[in-house]
Amino acid sequence: MDEITNRDLSHWVEFERKRGFKDITIRLWSRQFNKICRNAKRLGYYIPEYEWGEWIVKDKPLRYLTDEEEQKILKELDPSMVTDPKHVKGRQAARDIFIVMIDGGFRINEASVLKWSDIDFENGVIYLYRSKVSNDDFIPMTNRLRNTLINRKRLVDSEYVFPGKFGGHKTIKNNRALEAAFERAGVNDISSHNLRKTFATRLLNRGAAITDVQHLLGHSSVKTTERAYAAFAKNERFKQTIDLLDQPVQPRLKVVK
Repeated sequence: MDEITNRDLSHWVEFERKRGFKDITIRLWSRQFNKICRNAKRLGYYIPEYEWGEWIVKDKPLRYLTDEEEQKILKELDPSMVTDPKHVKGRQAARDIFIVMIDGGFRINEASVLKWSDIDFENGVIYLYRSKVSNDDFIPMTNRLRNTLINRKRLVDSEYVFPGKFGGHKTIKNNRALEAAFERAGVNDISSHNLRKTFATRLLNRGAAITDVQHLLGHSSVKTTERAYAAFAKNERFKQTIDLLDQPVQPRLKVVK
């Protein structure tokens, strides 16, 4: 790999563009290349410092739930709205995992494999292993999340918080139940991953430092968080700055000598 030069990378990018691939796809490939380089460095190999050119990518607007949309979805997940005991149980599970994801920033696969042994009610935290970045982490619980899990523990007789029908944990059914609720609520342009984005934007909107959001999301680098949320954080700062113009000017005290 030490024979690859920045010029080689530039030629490769142009080659893929001519083949019809968009920059957003080539950028994903470049990240895999960077990951291989990092792993090689950890193993002791010499790897040059590579630089990529500017990407021609139009990032999609950040999509997160409004408070009104959240309430619509929670209404559709209300177990009291159905009468069949089987459906009541399913609705309750979907509602609970919705709150775990939107209040804890969990990915769907992280929430699905939670065990009761991962939850420390006394200290108000959830411990988890993030397979995507291979690290152990913990998430403090909101009051709503803690109460949701306390109530769920009374209903579930399993080592898993969200057990499967035939043992183990639920998998894809969690996602299907949520997507069905989104559709019933008329919120059709989101997936379960947008709950995680909602978690992050609400923290940033309330003044959380982006480095703290990085750790809560389990990103291995703050650059990943900045790439995803920097534009949102910047817009919120601008709004807060402009809001200062609507505030009355505070009288300044004169110093009398």
